[in-house]
Amino acid sequence: MKKKVIFKKAVPKGDDVQVIDFLDSELPLSKSILKEAMIQGSCWLKKGNSKALRRVRRAKSPIRAGDIVEFYYDPMLFERQKEADDLEPQLIKNERDWSAWYKPAGLLSQGTKYGDSLSLLRRIEKQTKNEPFLIHRLDRETDGVMVVAHNAKSAKLLSAKWRGTLVQKIYHAWVLGEVAEEEGRLDEMIDGKKAITYFKVVERLENRTYLELRLGTGRTHQIRKHLEGAGHPIMGDPAYGRRNKDHRGLQLRASGLVFDWHGTQKVIETPEEVSALDPCLRDS
Repeated sequence: MKKKVIFKKAVPKGDDVQVIDFLDSELPLSKSILKEAMIQGSCWLKKGNSKALRRVRRAKSPIRAGDIVEFYYDPMLFERQKEADDLEPQLIKNERDWSAWYKPAGLLSQGTKYGDSLSLLRRIEKQTKNEPFLIHRLDRETDGVMVVAHNAKSAKLLSAKWRGTLVQKIYHAWVLGEVAEEEGRLDEMIDGKKAITYFKVVERLENRTYLELRLGTGRTHQIRKHLEGAGHPIMGDPAYGRRNKDHRGLQLRASGLVFDWHGTQKVIETPEEVSALDPCLRDS
């Protein structure tokens, strides 16, 4: 089946059944695909009078009359998630209440209803056997450092820092063209909201510039939009810019985070063994 499947139904009265048998009786997908999709995080269950909708991965999980089963299947995502075993996050720093990780390009920050096996959170959960709490996001195409919380209390405290201006967020990128100024500020509004990005030139090459960027605000795709608007789109950006193709993908990295945690400054940097961004002086 090449079309998306969205399924939601209450379990009718009758004998208790297993999730896999219920889905098999309702959907035009093979049991093997259904089982794999469940492992990937495509199936959701709301039990009885509970308001909580939770992923269910075990094919043989029992369900009863009145339970609500939801199933979301995207064949393209299904295949991509099966083929992305090499995209593993790398632990940078592990503390009691939070940990810092390097997210490779290609991983989502978190999953969707269609699945979560191609997400940073799920990969961390499988590595640590504990559920992490998302604090902030990076685009799928962007690699770099991220922080996750280990409990709800620290998640609330860290999220408050990320919503404000208490976290220094440092990025690096190769952009198209030669940026004239040594440093400056981009402040074009995004979606009608104030947006500020600071930049500093690190290196210049013919028709390429390597920039260090710091966020003053945190709008969606802020750096990518600001640089396109300035006439220097990021190399390899699939959504913004012209003549900036790069066969390796988006050349933007979230390279550092600095924040205070209970009176101690925490500095998170990209691991040294991660390959440096390079300019790719040929268009492709």
